[in-house]
Amino acid sequence: MSQALTPGQHALLETALVQKQQRLEQSLQAQLGGQDRVTHAREQLLQDADDAREHDAEREVDLARSDRNLEALREVNEALLRLRSPDYGVCIDCGKGIAFDRLQHSPEVLRCIDCQSTLEKSSGSVSHRSI
Repeated sequence: MSQALTPGQHALLETALVQKQQRLEQSLQAQLGGQDRVTHAREQLLQDADDAREHDAEREVDLARSDRNLEALREVNEALLRLRSPDYGVCIDCGKGIAFDRLQHSPEVLRCIDCQSTLEKSSGSVSHRSI
């Protein structure tokens, strides 16, 4: 199974996750101008109505960025919930402990390096997310 995190390691990871959560929320709010995603997207479509073709690429990039930030925020929120359980830091595939260095780098990861590498090789592509 895994070695339990020390209270100090636990606190470091929790702090890192909370800071990451705050950064992602701030980034989303700045991007969306304080609006919800649907309102923001609707306003972009209305603004672009005069020259829709010219702004299609910009709109796609904007939506992809908010999708990526929302997904990252979901992962961080889930990691904060897992941090309260004894299974935090345990690889979901092999059940071994995830190295603390890996957790420090990406506290939302779900897999150890070996299992993540195996997953990426079997899917035929390298994941940009390291979970």
